[in-house]
Amino acid sequence: MQPLFCISLTMLLAVSPEVEVTSLSGASVSGNLQSLNKTAIHLKQEKTANELTLSEVLNIRFPKNRFRRSLQSPFTIRFTDGSLFPIQSLLSNEKQVKIGGDQTGSLIIPAKSVSSIRFGSLNSNIREAWDKLLNGKHSKDLLVVQKENVLDFIDGVVGSISDEKIQFFTGDDEVSVDRKRVFGIIYFRQPVTETTPFCSIRLTSNGLIHASSIAFSGNEFEATLQNGAQARFDASVIANLDFSQGKVRYLSDLEPRNIKYTPFFDTVWKYRKDKHRDGGPLRLAGKEYSRGLYIHSKTLLQYRIKNEYRNFRAIMGIDDSVPSIGFVYVEIKGNGRTLYSGNVRSSDRPVELNLDVRGVRDLDILVDFGDNLEICDHLDLCEARLIK
Repeated sequence: MQPLFCISLTMLLAVSPEVEVTSLSGASVSGNLQSLNKTAIHLKQEKTANELTLSEVLNIRFPKNRFRRSLQSPFTIRFTDGSLFPIQSLLSNEKQVKIGGDQTGSLIIPAKSVSSIRFGSLNSNIREAWDKLLNGKHSKDLLVVQKENVLDFIDGVVGSISDEKIQFFTGDDEVSVDRKRVFGIIYFRQPVTETTPFCSIRLTSNGLIHASSIAFSGNEFEATLQNGAQARFDASVIANLDFSQGKVRYLSDLEPRNIKYTPFFDTVWKYRKDKHRDGGPLRLAGKEYSRGLYIHSKTLLQYRIKNEYRNFRAIMGIDDSVPSIGFVYVEIKGNGRTLYSGNVRSSDRPVELNLDVRGVRDLDILVDFGDNLEICDHLDLCEARLIK
């Protein structure tokens, strides 16, 4: 029998939440959401009804729902499918885990669906160490403890978890560990077959839950999670519904098959993903972008895209962070054929690229020197993405 996965939420929002829908073409339309099913979205725009085909939708944003932190210090739970969200309470045995959260309510889930639990708070000193443990290879469960700004662990088998204790087995020994002393737990799980979620639900707590289906009938959202379980969400806790999986691939999620830097002087400015060279957000014409590439002259990036996409789209310009003397020459080729070429100056308005890449196996992006040596040649390719 399918394990029960139940989310109980208080209805906080009136019917017909306000949404902004962005299509694969980049166009946006706003209105009040009337319904959502596996094929279509129905909006009400003033007195006009509008139906949108879901296969052409990139995401649905809820502009009035702001990101917010819990007043309590939350734990963080991660599922084997990549879902990740904060919770306030947790109890478990070898078969199931019971958790409670401000936005998810009370949930009972199969223990095998949980890949890690973090009780401690992250800071810049230990974030890298925690990520390294999460991504490392191990053959047993890890009980992770924090010693000042260092993480250490013991391997074994995690048993039940109560409000105060964690049962832990090391060889033939069983110990009961004070939960307050534990930074986190990383479970040993056999590799699972990755499946592309139909929709990724971003909560206003910044939690992320993957679903294989989602629907809205005018009262609340009903989702089927990737393990087949059913969940319900009130519209007030949703920040964004992302339908891009399987439709869109951001260049910042890909690794170039070849990178070539040719410095004008001696300094090499390496390209960066989803951030500017100083670590801040990409910014063009006063607008910040969370996805994209920062590329300095002279840089050549070569990607193998395997004839899988029909369009390459991006918003291109010199980043706002530098004085208005940036000047680069950009050339984009598909299978050696020029798809776009032109100069980009700081004084120019951002350029919206929409290139036909049907049949393209190899995509090359060259950012070359302009007329000002390499001074302020900080090009941004914001929202750079390939569309199927």
